[in-house]
Amino acid sequence: MKTILIVNGEKYWKNYFAGFDVIQKRLQTSEFIVKNSSLYVMDAEGVCKPDVIFWRLGAVNPEAKHRNILEMIEYSGVPCVNSAATLLMGYERLSMLNMLKKLGLPIIDFNVATNTAQLKNLEMPFPFVVKVGNHHGGYGKSLISNEEQWEELKDLLIIHQDYITIEKFINYQYDIRYLAVNDKIWAMKRRGKYWKANSLTQEYQIIEPEKDWVEKVKFLQGSIKANIVALDFLETENGDKVILEYNDIPGLSGFPEEAKLEISNTVKSKILNL
Repeated sequence: MKTILIVNGEKYWKNYFAGFDVIQKRLQTSEFIVKNSSLYVMDAEGVCKPDVIFWRLGAVNPEAKHRNILEMIEYSGVPCVNSAATLLMGYERLSMLNMLKKLGLPIIDFNVATNTAQLKNLEMPFPFVVKVGNHHGGYGKSLISNEEQWEELKDLLIIHQDYITIEKFINYQYDIRYLAVNDKIWAMKRRGKYWKANSLTQEYQIIEPEKDWVEKVKFLQGSIKANIVALDFLETENGDKVILEYNDIPGLSGFPEEAKLEISNTVKSKILNL
């Protein structure tokens, strides 16, 4: 029986892989070994030798260990969804944004420095958004509307030893996610509780994908060789749109069951092609 290793992720995924030996492990408590070109993964519950890996470690601040593990998966040749090479491209927020820029896709311009000691050199006209490091889920982000807020935040951020970006605040009406799984694409319009996009979502609605944005998503998907990718962007009241990020380990809340089935079939197809 072939073994599917699910790295982190939602518990429900086991239900989509009947007929396979499905093992789910948390990266935070697991160790990876490559011996004689074979990959083994171990934790307190035991050791497995995966035939395919389904990587669902999203919405966390990645560590150097995570990158090392992806490099080991790539070296071992064990198929992964998305591929380890694709995940490495989007591993860090800066590399993800650089990819979008190289592809000519419309991202929000930002200032960036390697250390919070350089905050004084990054400021721009209010309001602007400050983002520290590579955190997800709304963490490490602040909206600055005036000089007093900026001075207070600088005092707090000086203790961090991480890179920092500052970008113009977009007063958006909705944030929109386009989800691509192979050749299928869905679109969702979302509204959060506060100013942070894709955080504390209060309402969402599946919408008809627009041809122009379908082409952008397909272009991105092909460029990074992703089985699965989401493109998140903001829409202002006057209809302007600007990209926030792409996500190669996207959350699926609110999307139809068909999306999960398509993803699970993609994972299973990797085994059939061994």
